[in-house]
Amino acid sequence: MIWAKTDAGRAEVQARALVKERAQRNLLLVIDGKTPDDVLLARIVGISAADFEMLASLGLIEAVAAPAPPPRPAPAAGATVVDIDVSGHSYAALRGAIGKLISKELGMRGFALSMVLDESVTIEDLKEVAQRVVKQIGDRKGPEAAEAARQFLLRH
Repeated sequence: MIWAKTDAGRAEVQARALVKERAQRNLLLVIDGKTPDDVLLARIVGISAADFEMLASLGLIEAVAAPAPPPRPAPAAGATVVDIDVSGHSYAALRGAIGKLISKELGMRGFALSMVLDESVTIEDLKEVAQRVVKQIGDRKGPEAAEAARQFLLRH
C-alpha cells in the first residue's frame, strides 16, 4: 500500500505535537505518496505496519492509489540485455549488493547509477538497475567481469 501525507500530516512535521516517537516521526517524514509501505518498513528501523495505521488514525496520512509505472524504453537495436533473476532476493539485500558493485567496480563512473539506485522503490526497479550495472561493468572491464558481477548479485 502507498501512503501520502495529509495537510494535517504536513503541519505535524513542523509542529511535532501529536507524534512523539522518533521512529514514527521518521516514518512521517519519509512518506511521499510514491514509496510502498513494505519498502519503508525495510528502510526505517523501529517501525511496523501498526505505525502506518496509527498515523492514519490521527489523520496524518492516507492511503493513495499506486502511481502508474513509467513506460520502459525498448533496448536499442543491437544492445545487449543482461538478464538477472531476482526472485527470492529481498529488497534490502539486493539494494546493498548493487551498491557494493557500483562502488567497487565502477567508482565515480557509477555515480549516475547510484542516483538511479537511490530512486528505486521496487524489486523490479532494482532488477533494471542491476542489469545496467552488469552491462556497464562488461562494457568497461570485459565479459568475465560482467559475469563475476552477475554471479555476485545472484549470491546476495
